[in-house]
Amino acid sequence: MILGNTENQKFTGDINDNYSTPKEAWELVIRHIDTTDKKVWCPFYNEGLAEKLLKELSVECIHNDKDFFEEEPYFDYIIDNPPYGIKQKIFQRCIKLNKPFALLVPLDTLERKYMNKLFKSKDLSLIIPNKRYNFINTDKKTTPPFKTIWVCYGFNLDKQIIFEE
Repeated sequence: MILGNTENQKFTGDINDNYSTPKEAWELVIRHIDTTDKKVWCPFYNEGLAEKLLKELSVECIHNDKDFFEEEPYFDYIIDNPPYGIKQKIFQRCIKLNKPFALLVPLDTLERKYMNKLFKSKDLSLIIPNKRYNFINTDKKTTPPFKTIWVCYGFNLDKQIIFEE
């Protein structure tokens, strides 16, 4: 969930933001978002695990160790687990890029005032996992103590709220 290239970026993130997304989280979002013939940008590098896991799921992925706020590769979708400490800025940039995105964020993100301001007139969809994920962190043996959801924008999903069975 780190922004990438910590030596050259304006915001290096919080060490508590450095958790990689488990494969089961990727499987859930890919089950609902058709990535066939699409380039998925996963801009939050951390240890680079996303590219490996998405290749196993046959997803073409752009996953570079670069600053999300500086880079803009050619892509169709952003799908990733952002650093939670700056998720408001990340949502703002995603909206400016004007491409579909799905971000895995804490459930309580929905109650933030900025979410209402950013998405009041936009259609969001939510993909809600049926359990709390065990995120991957090589430095710690813990996982964040909260439930996460996929906040999706710009996709034509079957439902606005999708509960994992």
